[in-house]
Amino acid sequence: MLQAELVYEQLAAVRRRLRAAVDHMQATTVDDAPVLRWPPELIAAEAAIEARIQATSRAGTDLPMVRLRDRFGLTPTEERALWVLVAHELCPISRQMIRDLATEQAPDPTTGALRRAVYAQELGPHVWSELGDEGTLRRFALIDQLDATVGVSEHRQTWKVSRRVLALVHGDLRLDRALEELACLDTGPSCELAELELTDGAHALVEEAFDRSSMVLVHGRVGTGRRSLLTAIARERGLAVLTIDGKQLAKERDPAHRQLLRIARECQLLDLVPLITNLDALGASSEAQDRLDLVERELHGLVLATAARPIARRWKRAPIAVELAPLLGTQRARLWSRALPAAESGDAEILSTMYPLAPAFIHAAGRIAVERCGEERMTPEHIEAGLRAVLDDRLAGLATRITITQTWDDLVLPDDQTTAIAELLSRIRERQRVYEDWGFANKVGKGLGVSALFSGPPGTGKTMAAGLVARALRVELYQVDLSKVVSKWIGETEKNLAALFDAAEAGHAVLLFDEADALFGKRTDVKSSNDRHANQEVNFLLQRLETFAGICILTTNHETAIDEAFRRRLSVHVKFPMPEAEERARLWEAMLPADAPREGDLAIDALATKYVMSGGYIRNAVLRAAFLAADEEGVIDAGRLARAAQLEYEALGKIVSTNR
Repeated sequence: MLQAELVYEQLAAVRRRLRAAVDHMQATTVDDAPVLRWPPELIAAEAAIEARIQATSRAGTDLPMVRLRDRFGLTPTEERALWVLVAHELCPISRQMIRDLATEQAPDPTTGALRRAVYAQELGPHVWSELGDEGTLRRFALIDQLDATVGVSEHRQTWKVSRRVLALVHGDLRLDRALEELACLDTGPSCELAELELTDGAHALVEEAFDRSSMVLVHGRVGTGRRSLLTAIARERGLAVLTIDGKQLAKERDPAHRQLLRIARECQLLDLVPLITNLDALGASSEAQDRLDLVERELHGLVLATAARPIARRWKRAPIAVELAPLLGTQRARLWSRALPAAESGDAEILSTMYPLAPAFIHAAGRIAVERCGEERMTPEHIEAGLRAVLDDRLAGLATRITITQTWDDLVLPDDQTTAIAELLSRIRERQRVYEDWGFANKVGKGLGVSALFSGPPGTGKTMAAGLVARALRVELYQVDLSKVVSKWIGETEKNLAALFDAAEAGHAVLLFDEADALFGKRTDVKSSNDRHANQEVNFLLQRLETFAGICILTTNHETAIDEAFRRRLSVHVKFPMPEAEERARLWEAMLPADAPREGDLAIDALATKYVMSGGYIRNAVLRAAFLAADEEGVIDAGRLARAAQLEYEALGKIVSTNR
């Protein structure tokens, strides 16, 4: 039996049923029996439809409306109620008869009309439960209530069949369009289960959860392969997965409850296994109610979930929790080998050291690098392009990639500061050897990342140094946009910071917090709610920095404003002093490009002695002189440099001593 034939025959049966109900209502007197006896021809027609459905099912034909009935175990009366409401939408004759059944002027089917057309005015527990709040029809949103006015009598409540059921009537078995923004059908993992790099028996624990049809929660850092592991095992077992983003579920309980009921309906109807990513986002917070209990209540059987960290709560159905630890260097090397099959032998080991990315980032960056490479020979530039594309996407809206054009020759610092920056580079380059090969990771425990503070007056080269460090490591530098990260809404700043650190950690990007004292400032005594929330943000930063495994550079002009607790967590503190006269002379010379036209002795030593300025202001002065020369169609000479230096010095509010 084709789907259309089933619909037409059911609509014809509904018209017979409605006609019998209307005739009975119009002919009933006080002395007549209140319960309608359905005519034999109607019973025979419905039996014939059922016989054809059974024959079609035995032949292997999957009819959407039959699937709905079977998957939800609908009773014959629940199924008839659905078809009556379908007929109201599709059949004008049925629509008019349904109105005739109503005892009041209602354009839509009422509970009273359904009682007459489906239950023949019978009374019984099944009638009450099937049309009640917890009945299958209403619970799974197979029918929708139209009149939600408080105090409306039960018989006057109006109903319509849901769009989801109408889609099934038309033969559409695709995922409910109403769930598009928060759920999607998973097309399968990007790699096979055998290609995943797992540690500590994680695979066996997840397999056990699948066998027991339990809830399994895989937690770990962003990009460690949590979702890939779950979907890969599901794929091997022939299970289709519906992925739901926990961050997209409604913040309030009632809307979230309705969404989860629809998710449960789709999983049951389409034989899907739910996978909730970011399950920890459903816990109680300052801007959202706790919704984790709703997941336990509405999603049964095998439920998959991922989170950044374990979820501490009293579970009614405790999940099997599996942690995915960060990968070792050898494991990352194998991932790089698979992601870049065209790379030369030995490159994977180098890449695993240079770019200790999370598995998902390695795969994504490798795919983009292969696309950019095409038929050409794979080069570091292709790999760096892949990394930039992945990180730009993950950090969009929170940080901006910055690129510097200066070189180490442009950075003029005393020997002690130069040595400190060299130490910072060695800490980053040799992390794998010290922590993994030499076993220091077990001694340190946490905080395996590298955090540095660059402090000093404005213009002393702090941001330039951060860019040079990133370039030396062949990684990207992302400057945090504090205007996008810091929010006036309680809890929103912490959420943005968590996303920022997670993405940077997984993508091995260098995070730059310019003017860091604005965010990492000292905690204060709590005198108001604002003080309390500001301290909470600092506390969160302290905790997150403690566990951060990436690279973070803070710059500040006000070293004393940084909270003392951050200093203990710093790997390196480099103080950028005001340059001495000899260093200022080197800066004046370094700022003059080789192609710039110059004439005569520029008196660099005299400028360096007379004007006590940092490198940033010396740069501004050199640019002033260049524009003065260009405007006057001349060249850069001692006079123009002196004039530009004087203007810059006056702009700083300083006066040149006449004794010099």
